[in-house]
Amino acid sequence: MKIWKKTGLCGLVCWLTLAALAQISPSLSISPGAGEIEKAVFLIEIDGLEAQSCYKIEIQYAGAVVFSTEIESDAAGHIPFLIRSTAGDQPGVYRVRALQNDSVVAQGEFELTAPSEQAANARVTVQPQRVAFGRPQAIHIGGLLPNLSHSIEIISDISQQLAYRRAHKSSPAGEIDFDIFAQAGDSPGAQVIAVYDEAGTLVALGDFFIEEPPARDVQLELRPSSVQAGDTVAVQVDGLAAFDAVSAQMLAADAVLVDALSSRASSDGAASLLFTTPAELAEGSYTIVIFVEGDEMMSASLLVGAVPTAAIAEQPAPSEAANTATIETSPQSAPIGSSHRVRASGLMAGESLVFEISLAGEVVFTTSQRADADGRASLELLTGDEDPPGEYTVKLLREAGNQPTANFVVTTPESAPPPPEPAPTSSTVQVIKSRLQNGSAQVSFLGTAGRMVELRVESAEFDPAASLIGPDMALMLANDDSRGSKNPSLGPLALRESGNYTVEVVGAPLMMPQGADSGAFQVEIEEVLPAPLRPGETAFALTAESPRRYYRLALAAGDTVSVGIDSGGALDSLLQLIAPDGGEFAFDDDSGGGLDAELSNLAIEQSGDYILVVTSFDERAGSGALRLERNPVRQLGEEVAAVALNDKSVRERFVFSAAAEELLVLNIRKRGGDVADLLVRASIEGMEVMSHSTMGVPDALPLPFVMPMSGQVLLTLEKVGVDDGISLDVSLQRPG
Repeated sequence: MKIWKKTGLCGLVCWLTLAALAQISPSLSISPGAGEIEKAVFLIEIDGLEAQSCYKIEIQYAGAVVFSTEIESDAAGHIPFLIRSTAGDQPGVYRVRALQNDSVVAQGEFELTAPSEQAANARVTVQPQRVAFGRPQAIHIGGLLPNLSHSIEIISDISQQLAYRRAHKSSPAGEIDFDIFAQAGDSPGAQVIAVYDEAGTLVALGDFFIEEPPARDVQLELRPSSVQAGDTVAVQVDGLAAFDAVSAQMLAADAVLVDALSSRASSDGAASLLFTTPAELAEGSYTIVIFVEGDEMMSASLLVGAVPTAAIAEQPAPSEAANTATIETSPQSAPIGSSHRVRASGLMAGESLVFEISLAGEVVFTTSQRADADGRASLELLTGDEDPPGEYTVKLLREAGNQPTANFVVTTPESAPPPPEPAPTSSTVQVIKSRLQNGSAQVSFLGTAGRMVELRVESAEFDPAASLIGPDMALMLANDDSRGSKNPSLGPLALRESGNYTVEVVGAPLMMPQGADSGAFQVEIEEVLPAPLRPGETAFALTAESPRRYYRLALAAGDTVSVGIDSGGALDSLLQLIAPDGGEFAFDDDSGGGLDAELSNLAIEQSGDYILVVTSFDERAGSGALRLERNPVRQLGEEVAAVALNDKSVRERFVFSAAAEELLVLNIRKRGGDVADLLVRASIEGMEVMSHSTMGVPDALPLPFVMPMSGQVLLTLEKVGVDDGISLDVSLQRPG
């Protein structure tokens, strides 16, 4: 064995930075006690030695010395060092001895185990091999060992950018299947898929190709471009990059009239936004401004009221085909649970359309399409238990030409119980009333892909818990209590596909073995249109009609975010941050001044769009200022970084880059204070590569670990418990 050069059986790194109390007699400890060949790293510590004295360190295998060196103890009589297994090592028990004047003063053992079994015939296939940017590809990995966790990486062959890293468990047949698609930030070109087993061994490779995304050629279309106050306008944006974030504002001079439109482009680079103009809007010309990824891109004029003669003259005359569209429904009458097919014909090829479905004058569903090459379009409408019976109207909204309508009737099956009586709804909020039966109930609603919704369950008779189930019958979200009340909320979250969604309500909260068997409740389904929120102060107002405000924050892994409210005592404010998957990420009631809420130093681990919900405890009207601070994540290196953890700031984050198989040592020194428990965690793309927790914090805490993969590491230090806090010095050592 030699000092860490990878030239002998084992590598050894020595550093003299620890202090330990002197022991009556020397002791030698090794952690862990065993590890796999070519992967194991052992921390060896010898205490109770004479201060600043020279000792000989030997490592023996099968009775022969395979490594020998001399190391001087520190002022506390302590010697620490790392040893790592390298190529050529043999499995078996190794003995570590510390000698002084050829006498053994301390010794211990560790074991190297044989490599774990690997899949010999693993293979990767991708279908299709070459796709346009944003189009999905099916990944199949076969020939793996069954029922084992595997790490899968996708790396750009040109830029070496890591685009994907996830853990997947192989099936009993030794297979893994999943779909991927390129999104914003990914590099086009050749891609390499690497599959690693639980031991970090590469077991399979594959490749595929992503074509260059087309350059943005943004086109904006308002349908229609002239409306009466209170009418609905469809905003169609084409020529975007796949999955671009798109938002819109309606402006009058310098005033923002509508500031809550948002969507994401499809893989084809198209996005649709729909909004209703204010009913009291004065006649005139208004501006619709489009933002792409937060940057203003283009605008168009919307005429409200009587259209000026000059404007009419400027509009191109529609073709004959644009005035002869027809629409029909089949069947025209059917019970709840049946489907109604809507067919439109006589359209222009490729024409943009909006199907609008209403009941008793209230719009309950909209969706957009394009006519095919023959000037036709169709829509399948499936009614569910939440749809009240009655006569529904389908209207075809077009920019030019006639706008035909057709009706269909939804009836109640004779064998079915009467449906719950719907509460009054608006164009953006649907309310469904129902009751528990035998402790549970289900209500359904028709969702549209791309729309963001929030679901709130309220009951005055029992403590409800709720779950959201998607069209594929998979559980999406679950919640018990939310925003300081016993009532649950789900989301806001963007629906990923169109279809029937189910809200399951139970009378047994998550932490209670028993609950209500019956009781009335209602589910509110609100379409949420969050406004973008940027760092700095933003004024907001809560009203009886709008007791909640929603804001969108585009955050990246490693960001640290603080959000606070100053209402001057006007509100008992609440703040809730919703993660991209719709689950609650953080919540606060009274951490700010007075009764105002504050979210301090939130550590973001998953990149994506977060939704900030601003409301009050009793939904009281009032106004205030919302303050957002987005702090850049700190870089960690060999220079010492100061960290202070307390009840106002319970965690600190750092990032650094590391290579696969690289040995790292995280050095933590306590400068003052103490905490009940310190949690230290390192992860890459959400995958944990190191974790350590303490009960109290020693004066010096070295944490060695080897990176199983390359990438940017996110390091989190978090305190647990109520205490006076702690101050630390943190640095990163790269012994290799």
